[in-house]
Amino acid sequence: MDLTFKIVRRLLRDDDVAFSRNRNFEAYQDPRVKRALRLYRHLRSLERDLLRLGQPDQVRLEAVEREGEQVVVRLEFLEQRGERVSYLSAEEWGLLLESERVCAILSDLLEKAPAAVRRALGREYIERPDQAEVDAATNEVK
Repeated sequence: MDLTFKIVRRLLRDDDVAFSRNRNFEAYQDPRVKRALRLYRHLRSLERDLLRLGQPDQVRLEAVEREGEQVVVRLEFLEQRGERVSYLSAEEWGLLLESERVCAILSDLLEKAPAAVRRALGREYIERPDQAEVDAATNEVK
């Protein structure tokens, strides 16, 4: 794993890490550290929004899609009437899923999602086919 993602993981998951700009002035000059901090702030913000999904009437998950090597997360904020679209690389998506609470929320939503969405994310569940797939398979047999 790249040093940038190691820094992001540590900042996201270790509550004891205090990465003060004043104490680590020289480290902040490194472009990898700057990128890691930018990614950390983005993922922390997205993680907070996803955790708000557990609160009804706050945020609704519109879609999680895979576009090539990117994962697109679309959130709708009900109170502010806004929308958030986040584009994540596979590594960033993996770091986000390291949070047990985020993973649990997304797993619950994914179980309720149609088969096409699960397939797009590489999470197919054979035991629960989508009704459209059942109808298509039935028509092919006839």
